[in-house]
Amino acid sequence: MGKKILAVLLLWAATLPTSCAQTKTAGAPETKKISAALKELLPAGALQVAAMDSVVMNPRLAVLLAKFQEGIRANPQYIIEMQNKAATRKPGPMPYDKRSGMSEPEFRELETLMEKREIKVAPSYTGTLQVEYTANTIHFNGTGRLSMLNEVWLDLDKNEAHFLSYILPYKKLVTVSDAKNAYDSAWTAYEWELSEPADESFESMSLEKLRAMHLLQVQFEIGTLATTGKTLLKLKAREIDKGKKKYAVDTPFFVQ
Repeated sequence: MGKKILAVLLLWAATLPTSCAQTKTAGAPETKKISAALKELLPAGALQVAAMDSVVMNPRLAVLLAKFQEGIRANPQYIIEMQNKAATRKPGPMPYDKRSGMSEPEFRELETLMEKREIKVAPSYTGTLQVEYTANTIHFNGTGRLSMLNEVWLDLDKNEAHFLSYILPYKKLVTVSDAKNAYDSAWTAYEWELSEPADESFESMSLEKLRAMHLLQVQFEIGTLATTGKTLLKLKAREIDKGKKKYAVDTPFFVQ
């Protein structure tokens, strides 16, 4: 399944009122513990890694998601409003809006299929990723879909991640205890993040504000999948300048 459908899935997930994710922000004393954990998760040398940015799903769900995608493309303000209301919306059926591009029966069918969570990430590319340690830093060297990780490196002493010229401070430990998700597993991950402007998120902004601003959000995660014990990495980066998208990446990686 194509990456456009994956992007729509992420948008839908952002409108849900509750999440199974819990967060814990680490203080400076935990930096050494995080450094030790990262060395366990990412041993030096060659690792077989899969870029998990395709999806497999119910064929009917794919048809409905494609229709939903057309609706939000024609009415971008609709998805922004849905995301803004997600934090305060109580559990229950999602309000129907004709701007979704669907009839109400189709919308309810889509909602039911999404709740069944019969959607899983799938590999689009598998290759070798070299993990290289220099002093107390971690660098990556991959090819194909893994090459985007070449732009990322970690400073273990400062507990920082770097992407291109950007510095991502450590933000939190994420714990997802519910295995009913696209990874088909509970998981935990250390997360580094940079957002500009820092006091707002893309999801909370109006369409007019988005079109007038320069927006940057970069997240990098390293963690563990509970079902396999294997290492998970995820890179999410997007930059929008005055309504024009410069780039957008949202890719999880599974060590094989």
